[in-house]
Amino acid sequence: MSRRTSVSRLTSIARCGTAYELERVQRLPSTPAGWTIQGVAIHDAADAWEKSGRTMDVLNAQEVFKRSWRAEIAKADAKHPERSKWLVGGRKKVQNDLVDRYNGGLEQVANYIEYNKADDTLRPFTMPDGSVAAEVGFEIEFGGVAVLGYLDLLMENTRTGELLVRDIKSGSKVPAVPFQLIVYRMAVADVLGLDVQWGHFFMTRDGKPTRDIDLTTLDVEYIQRWFVRQVELAERGLFLPNPGDACRTCGVAPHCPLMK
Repeated sequence: MSRRTSVSRLTSIARCGTAYELERVQRLPSTPAGWTIQGVAIHDAADAWEKSGRTMDVLNAQEVFKRSWRAEIAKADAKHPERSKWLVGGRKKVQNDLVDRYNGGLEQVANYIEYNKADDTLRPFTMPDGSVAAEVGFEIEFGGVAVLGYLDLLMENTRTGELLVRDIKSGSKVPAVPFQLIVYRMAVADVLGLDVQWGHFFMTRDGKPTRDIDLTTLDVEYIQRWFVRQVELAERGLFLPNPGDACRTCGVAPHCPLMK
């Protein structure tokens, strides 16, 4: 790994270094999962709706979901055509799981739009060039390491003018530590020179955001050191395993020495 990296790579290494090594370094095939395909499609639909200035109707947003779903399914089929071996949640058959996730994704897109249209407090921030602050690319430096990423959404409170960073999550679990929100806050300060105190995760399965998190109470310097250490370990080829419940849903588990 070079001194130029991304937020997604760093969080992947932190989640499980061995999984990162097997998939990203050794390039071993990762088993597809319906929840990943669903998550990408939901995110694409929500992003398209936000970038439309929230003028896109539900049906058109769902069409974005459908196009994204088909594209992700095609990629997964090309890499791993035996669908019967794809990962699923619980005891479902793969096809039943995909049908449920497709229908559930369409519903979550509609719920995302419904919730946000009813909420007159938060609106996406308008960037200096007049664009909506959705999927904003950034590059910030931590201790000589350039970290690249994309901010899901920068929101503005229409009553107070306060800013809030939002990360859209289609999974069922809220991150224990809000790494991405912390990095988003740093990115807004670096790119726009604006201070953000609050952040939250919009959980599409729940159809609403989590409670607002005060990002000013978190140790930013520690997070920066953590990022740099992850890069240093990767540069030395030290990818540490993190065995646990996540192994059941890991796409490269069949290649993992700890799972054989």
